[in-house]
Amino acid sequence: MAVIETKGLSKYYGTKRGLESASLSVNKGEIYGFIGPNGAGKTTLIRILMGLLPKDSGMANVLGIDCQMGETKIQQSVGYMPSEAAFFPEYKVSELIEFYSQIRKPNPVYVKKLITLLDIDTEKPFHALSFGNKKKIGILMALMHEPELLILDEPTTGLDPLIQKQFLELLLDIKHQGKTIFLSSHVLSDIQKVCDRVGLIKKGIVILENDMHVLKKEEHKIVEFTPFQTISISGLSDLKQTSRGGEFRYQGPVQPLLKVMSQYEFQDVVIRDVTLEEIFLSYYESEQNHV
Repeated sequence: MAVIETKGLSKYYGTKRGLESASLSVNKGEIYGFIGPNGAGKTTLIRILMGLLPKDSGMANVLGIDCQMGETKIQQSVGYMPSEAAFFPEYKVSELIEFYSQIRKPNPVYVKKLITLLDIDTEKPFHALSFGNKKKIGILMALMHEPELLILDEPTTGLDPLIQKQFLELLLDIKHQGKTIFLSSHVLSDIQKVCDRVGLIKKGIVILENDMHVLKKEEHKIVEFTPFQTISISGLSDLKQTSRGGEFRYQGPVQPLLKVMSQYEFQDVVIRDVTLEEIFLSYYESEQNHV
Protein backbone atom coordinates (compact mmCIF):
# COMPACT_ATOMS: atom_id res chain seq x y z
CA MET A 1 0.00 0.00 0.00
CA ALA A 2 1.26 3.44 -0.91
CA VAL A 3 2.07 5.85 1.93
CA ILE A 4 0.51 8.69 -0.09
CA GLU A 5 -1.91 8.17 -2.96
CA THR A 6 -4.16 10.50 -4.92
CA LYS A 7 -6.42 9.71 -7.87
CA GLY A 8 -8.30 12.26 -9.92
CA LEU A 9 -7.87 14.85 -7.19
CA SER A 10 -9.48 18.20 -8.03
CA LYS A 11 -9.85 21.49 -6.21
CA TYR A 12 -11.22 24.81 -7.40
CA TYR A 13 -11.29 28.20 -5.70
CA GLY A 14 -14.51 29.47 -7.23
CA THR A 15 -13.76 29.36 -10.94
CA LYS A 16 -9.98 29.37 -10.42
CA ARG A 17 -8.22 26.04 -10.81
CA GLY A 18 -6.18 24.65 -7.93
CA LEU A 19 -5.95 21.00 -8.97
CA GLU A 20 -7.36 19.25 -12.02
CA SER A 21 -7.52 15.46 -11.73
CA ALA A 22 -4.09 15.06 -10.06
CA SER A 23 -2.92 11.48 -9.49
CA LEU A 24 0.29 10.31 -7.83
CA SER A 25 1.65 7.58 -5.58
CA VAL A 26 4.43 7.68 -2.96
CA ASN A 27 6.02 4.43 -1.76
CA LYS A 28 7.23 3.64 1.74
CA GLY A 29 10.90 4.40 2.36
CA GLU A 30 11.49 6.75 -0.56
CA ILE A 31 12.11 10.44 -1.03
CA TYR A 32 9.56 11.65 -3.55
CA GLY A 33 10.21 14.98 -5.22
CA PHE A 34 7.12 16.97 -6.16
CA ILE A 35 7.99 19.77 -8.53
CA GLY A 36 6.36 22.40 -10.68
CA PRO A 37 6.26 26.16 -11.14
CA ASN A 38 4.49 28.55 -8.79
CA GLY A 39 0.73 28.22 -9.17
CA ALA A 40 0.90 24.66 -10.52
CA GLY A 41 -0.97 23.22 -7.52
CA LYS A 42 1.80 21.86 -5.28
CA THR A 43 0.72 23.60 -2.07
CA THR A 44 -2.97 22.98 -2.75
CA LEU A 45 -2.35 19.24 -3.00
CA ILE A 46 -0.29 19.23 0.20
CA ARG A 47 -2.97 21.12 2.14
CA ILE A 48 -5.56 18.58 1.03
CA LEU A 49 -3.27 15.74 2.18
CA MET A 50 -2.94 17.41 5.58
CA GLY A 51 -6.69 17.97 6.01
CA LEU A 52 -6.29 21.74 5.76
CA LEU A 53 -8.38 22.07 2.58
CA PRO A 54 -11.42 20.11 1.41
CA LYS A 55 -11.16 18.40 -1.96
CA ASP A 56 -13.85 18.91 -4.58
CA SER A 57 -13.53 15.46 -6.13
CA GLY A 58 -11.22 12.48 -6.39
CA MET A 59 -9.36 10.41 -3.80
CA ALA A 60 -6.54 11.31 -1.41
CA ASN A 61 -5.10 8.89 1.11
CA VAL A 62 -2.23 9.27 3.62
CA LEU A 63 -0.98 6.37 5.75
CA GLY A 64 -4.16 4.46 4.92
CA ILE A 65 -6.35 7.35 6.13
CA ASP A 66 -8.80 9.14 3.86
CA CYS A 67 -7.88 12.83 3.69
CA GLN A 68 -10.78 14.83 5.04
CA MET A 69 -10.93 18.40 6.29
CA GLY A 70 -9.67 18.51 9.89
CA GLU A 71 -8.45 14.88 9.94
CA THR A 72 -6.42 14.89 13.17
CA LYS A 73 -4.96 11.38 12.77
CA ILE A 74 -2.99 12.50 9.75
CA GLN A 75 -1.80 15.70 11.43
CA GLN A 76 -0.65 13.71 14.46
CA SER A 77 1.20 11.09 12.41
CA VAL A 78 2.98 13.29 9.87
CA GLY A 79 5.84 15.75 10.19
CA TYR A 80 4.51 18.67 8.16
CA MET A 81 6.37 21.80 7.19
CA PRO A 82 4.40 24.50 5.32
CA SER A 83 6.09 26.79 2.83
CA GLU A 84 5.94 29.66 5.33
CA ALA A 85 6.57 28.91 9.00
CA ALA A 86 4.15 30.66 11.38
CA PHE A 87 4.37 30.26 15.15
CA PHE A 88 3.52 32.36 18.21
CA PRO A 89 5.49 35.48 17.29
CA GLU A 90 6.19 36.68 20.84
CA TYR A 91 7.54 33.31 22.04
CA LYS A 92 11.25 32.72 22.25
CA VAL A 93 12.44 29.80 20.15
CA SER A 94 13.23 27.90 23.36
CA GLU A 95 9.62 28.43 24.50
CA LEU A 96 8.29 27.18 21.18
CA ILE A 97 10.45 24.07 21.48
CA GLU A 98 9.18 23.45 25.01
CA PHE A 99 5.56 23.99 23.95
CA TYR A 100 5.74 21.56 21.03
CA SER A 101 7.79 19.07 23.05
CA GLN A 102 4.91 18.80 25.52
CA ILE A 103 2.61 17.86 22.65
CA ARG A 104 4.90 15.60 20.63
CA LYS A 105 7.05 14.05 23.36
CA PRO A 106 10.27 13.94 21.29
CA ASN A 107 13.61 12.48 22.30
CA PRO A 108 15.47 15.47 23.89
CA VAL A 109 18.79 14.20 22.55
CA TYR A 110 17.45 14.24 19.00
CA VAL A 111 16.00 17.72 19.45
CA LYS A 112 19.40 19.00 20.63
CA LYS A 113 21.03 17.34 17.63
CA LEU A 114 18.66 19.17 15.27
CA ILE A 115 19.23 22.50 17.03
CA THR A 116 22.99 22.10 16.61
CA LEU A 117 22.80 20.83 13.04
CA LEU A 118 20.53 23.69 11.93
CA ASP A 119 22.46 26.28 13.96
CA ILE A 120 19.31 27.55 15.70
CA ASP A 121 19.45 30.49 18.12
CA THR A 122 16.97 29.48 20.83
CA GLU A 123 17.03 32.78 22.73
CA LYS A 124 15.51 35.05 20.09
CA PRO A 125 11.74 35.61 19.85
CA PHE A 126 10.24 34.11 16.70
CA HIS A 127 9.17 37.47 15.27
CA ALA A 128 12.79 38.71 15.37
CA LEU A 129 14.11 35.91 13.17
CA SER A 130 14.99 36.30 9.50
CA PHE A 131 13.03 34.38 6.88
CA GLY A 132 15.72 31.71 6.65
CA ASN A 133 15.89 31.25 10.42
CA LYS A 134 12.12 30.96 10.60
CA LYS A 135 12.40 28.16 8.04
CA LYS A 136 14.82 26.38 10.38
CA ILE A 137 12.17 26.42 13.13
CA GLY A 138 9.67 24.94 10.69
CA ILE A 139 12.11 22.16 9.88
CA LEU A 140 12.78 21.50 13.57
CA MET A 141 9.08 21.23 14.43
CA ALA A 142 8.42 18.89 11.51
CA LEU A 143 11.30 16.55 12.33
CA MET A 144 11.50 16.68 16.13
CA HIS A 145 9.13 13.75 16.86
CA GLU A 146 10.78 11.50 14.24
CA PRO A 147 7.59 10.72 12.28
CA GLU A 148 7.27 7.90 9.75
CA LEU A 149 6.24 10.37 7.05
CA LEU A 150 7.50 13.89 6.34
CA ILE A 151 5.62 16.29 4.07
CA LEU A 152 7.83 19.30 3.38
CA ASP A 153 6.75 22.29 1.28
CA GLU A 154 9.71 24.29 -0.09
CA PRO A 155 11.90 23.49 2.95
CA THR A 156 15.23 24.84 1.66
CA THR A 157 14.08 28.25 0.44
CA GLY A 158 15.96 30.90 2.42
CA LEU A 159 18.52 28.54 3.97
CA ASP A 160 22.19 29.40 3.59
CA PRO A 161 24.18 26.91 1.47
CA LEU A 162 25.88 25.13 4.39
CA ILE A 163 22.64 24.54 6.32
CA GLN A 164 20.93 23.49 3.10
CA LYS A 165 23.63 20.88 2.47
CA GLN A 166 23.39 19.56 6.04
CA PHE A 167 19.59 19.44 5.84
CA LEU A 168 19.64 17.40 2.63
CA GLU A 169 22.12 14.98 4.20
CA LEU A 170 19.76 14.69 7.17
CA LEU A 171 16.90 13.77 4.83
CA LEU A 172 19.03 10.96 3.38
CA ASP A 173 19.73 9.69 6.92
CA ILE A 174 16.00 9.72 7.69
CA LYS A 175 15.29 7.82 4.48
CA HIS A 176 17.88 5.18 5.37
CA GLN A 177 15.87 4.58 8.56
CA GLY A 178 13.02 3.37 6.35
CA LYS A 179 10.97 6.53 6.61
CA THR A 180 9.19 8.32 3.78
CA ILE A 181 9.65 11.92 2.63
CA PHE A 182 7.42 13.93 0.30
CA LEU A 183 9.50 16.91 -0.78
CA SER A 184 7.82 19.73 -2.70
CA SER A 185 10.32 22.12 -4.22
CA HIS A 186 11.12 24.27 -7.23
CA VAL A 187 14.85 23.94 -6.45
CA LEU A 188 15.71 21.19 -8.92
CA SER A 189 19.24 20.72 -7.60
CA ASP A 190 17.73 19.59 -4.28
CA ILE A 191 15.53 17.08 -6.08
CA GLN A 192 18.48 15.74 -8.06
CA LYS A 193 20.60 15.23 -4.94
CA VAL A 194 18.19 13.29 -2.73
CA CYS A 195 15.07 12.02 -4.50
CA ASP A 196 14.33 8.46 -5.61
CA ARG A 197 11.27 9.37 -7.67
CA VAL A 198 9.73 12.58 -8.93
CA GLY A 199 6.31 13.86 -9.90
CA LEU A 200 5.95 16.86 -12.19
CA ILE A 201 2.79 18.97 -11.93
CA LYS A 202 1.59 21.48 -14.49
CA LYS A 203 -1.65 23.47 -14.31
CA GLY A 204 -3.03 21.17 -11.61
CA ILE A 205 -2.26 17.90 -13.44
CA VAL A 206 0.59 15.50 -12.62
CA ILE A 207 2.02 15.08 -16.12
CA LEU A 208 4.94 12.84 -15.18
CA GLU A 209 5.98 10.35 -12.50
CA ASN A 210 9.26 8.53 -12.89
CA ASP A 211 12.26 7.07 -11.08
CA MET A 212 15.20 9.43 -10.86
CA HIS A 213 17.56 6.88 -12.42
CA VAL A 214 15.26 6.64 -15.45
CA LEU A 215 15.32 10.41 -15.87
CA LYS A 216 19.08 10.43 -15.55
CA LYS A 217 19.29 8.00 -18.48
CA GLU A 218 17.79 10.78 -20.55
CA GLU A 219 20.67 13.06 -19.68
CA HIS A 220 22.73 14.16 -22.62
CA LYS A 221 25.44 16.65 -23.48
CA ILE A 222 24.92 20.24 -24.52
CA VAL A 223 27.59 21.39 -26.97
CA GLU A 224 28.06 25.15 -27.38
CA PHE A 225 30.50 26.50 -29.96
CA THR A 226 31.74 29.68 -31.65
CA PRO A 227 31.38 30.53 -34.53
CA PHE A 228 28.32 28.78 -35.94
CA GLN A 229 28.90 25.94 -38.40
CA THR A 230 26.67 23.16 -39.65
CA ILE A 231 27.77 19.96 -37.90
CA SER A 232 26.80 16.39 -38.71
CA ILE A 233 27.22 13.48 -36.28
CA SER A 234 25.10 10.54 -35.15
CA GLY A 235 23.37 11.40 -31.86
CA LEU A 236 23.08 15.12 -32.66
CA SER A 237 19.72 16.88 -32.26
CA ASP A 238 18.32 20.41 -31.96
CA LEU A 239 21.18 22.13 -33.77
CA LYS A 240 20.50 25.87 -33.67
CA GLN A 241 22.24 29.17 -34.18
CA THR A 242 22.66 31.39 -31.12
CA SER A 243 23.86 34.93 -30.50
CA ARG A 244 27.33 33.57 -29.68
CA GLY A 245 27.53 30.85 -32.32
CA GLY A 246 25.76 27.52 -32.21
CA GLU A 247 24.42 24.84 -29.89
CA PHE A 248 23.16 21.25 -30.12
CA ARG A 249 22.23 18.29 -27.96
CA TYR A 250 24.28 15.11 -28.15
CA GLN A 251 23.62 11.59 -26.88
CA GLY A 252 26.31 8.99 -27.26
CA PRO A 253 29.98 8.26 -26.48
CA VAL A 254 32.21 11.29 -26.00
CA GLN A 255 35.14 10.07 -28.14
CA PRO A 256 33.28 10.18 -31.49
CA LEU A 257 32.00 13.64 -30.59
CA LEU A 258 35.52 14.91 -29.88
CA LYS A 259 36.81 13.39 -33.13
CA VAL A 260 34.15 15.16 -35.20
CA MET A 261 34.51 18.49 -33.38
CA SER A 262 38.29 18.42 -33.96
CA GLN A 263 37.68 18.58 -37.70
CA TYR A 264 36.22 22.08 -37.46
CA GLU A 265 37.89 25.37 -36.64
CA PHE A 266 36.28 26.87 -33.54
CA GLN A 267 37.21 29.81 -31.37
CA ASP A 268 35.55 28.18 -28.39
CA VAL A 269 33.78 24.89 -27.57
CA VAL A 270 31.96 23.99 -24.35
CA ILE A 271 30.64 20.45 -23.71
CA ARG A 272 28.50 20.19 -20.59
CA ASP A 273 25.94 17.88 -19.01
CA VAL A 274 22.30 18.79 -19.43
CA THR A 275 20.72 19.95 -16.18
CA LEU A 276 17.69 18.37 -14.52
CA GLU A 277 15.91 21.67 -15.12
CA GLU A 278 16.46 21.33 -18.86
CA ILE A 279 15.10 17.77 -18.77
CA PHE A 280 11.90 18.91 -17.08
CA LEU A 281 11.54 21.93 -19.33
CA SER A 282 11.56 19.54 -22.27
CA TYR A 283 8.71 17.59 -20.64
CA TYR A 284 6.78 20.83 -20.11
CA GLU A 285 7.25 21.76 -23.75
CA SER A 286 6.27 18.29 -25.01
CA GLU A 287 3.07 18.40 -22.93
CA GLN A 288 2.14 21.89 -24.11
CA ASN A 289 -0.59 20.66 -26.40
CA HIS A 290 -1.94 18.04 -24.00
CA VAL A 291 -2.52 19.98 -20.75
